[in-house]
Amino acid sequence: MKNGYLMAFSVGLSMVAIPASAAVPGVGDLSFVAINASEDGFALASFVDLIAGTQLFVTDKSWNGLTVGAGGAFDSGEGVLSWTLSSALSAGSVVRFSAVDSAANVAVSHGTVSRSGSFSLAQTNESVMLYRDDGVGGVLPLAALGYGTSFASEIAGSGLEAKAIALGGTVKFAEYTGDRSSAGGFGGYAESVGDPSQWAKLSSGDVSLMAPNLTAFTVMAPVPEPETYAMLLAGLGVVSAVARRRKHVG
Repeated sequence: MKNGYLMAFSVGLSMVAIPASAAVPGVGDLSFVAINASEDGFALASFVDLIAGTQLFVTDKSWNGLTVGAGGAFDSGEGVLSWTLSSALSAGSVVRFSAVDSAANVAVSHGTVSRSGSFSLAQTNESVMLYRDDGVGGVLPLAALGYGTSFASEIAGSGLEAKAIALGGTVKFAEYTGDRSSAGGFGGYAESVGDPSQWAKLSSGDVSLMAPNLTAFTVMAPVPEPETYAMLLAGLGVVSAVARRRKHVG
C-alpha cells in the first residue's frame, strides 16, 4: 500500500512548479539597475537563475550599426569587463560592479571580474552594454543603459533599441527605484526597470560614495486556481482513505 500512498499524494501536488536554471541567458534576462559615473560603477539584476561558470561581458563600446548575425559587432576602442560566475546566481539577485576604471581595483560582488582596454563612465553621452558570446564566433547583446544625444545611434542594430534604458541629460548617479517585490514572475519586472520614470537621477553634487540598492527582486507566490485546490483535496482524501484502510487491516 506504500505505492498507493505516494501516488495519491503526487496527484494532489502535481501543480507545483519548479524553476529551471538558465545556462545561457537571453535578451531581457538581465538588466542594469544602477550607474554611478563618479565612482565608475554600476549594478545589474538577473531575472533568471545562472549557473556557475557563466561568463558575460560589459563594454562601453558602441555598436557598429549592423544587425546581429549579419555583421553586427562592437566598434574598436574603449574597454571590456569579463565577468565569470564562480557559483550559481539566483534569479532576482543584484550584483554590483565598482571601480571599473581601474584594472587593478575593479571589483564585483558576485563572481570574478577582469578588465581589458580603457573603461570609464562619463557623466554625459555614455552607453554601457551587457553581452555574451553567441557560440558561433559572434556576440549577442543582452542589455543596455545610456544617456546623451548619441545613445540611440550607439546601440542601433544591436536588437536592444526598444529594450535599452535611456536616461536623459547629465547623469552622475542613477538607479531604479520601482517595485522589487510584487510581480508574479521575474519577467514581470522588465517593463518597469526599463521605464526611465521608475529611476531616480542625480546630475550634481558629490555622489562618489553613493552605493546602489542591492535589494534582491522577489516574486509573489502564485494564487492556486480552484482546480488546483480540488486536486489537492482529492489527493488528501485518497491519502486519508488509504490510511484508514491500513489502520483497519492492522
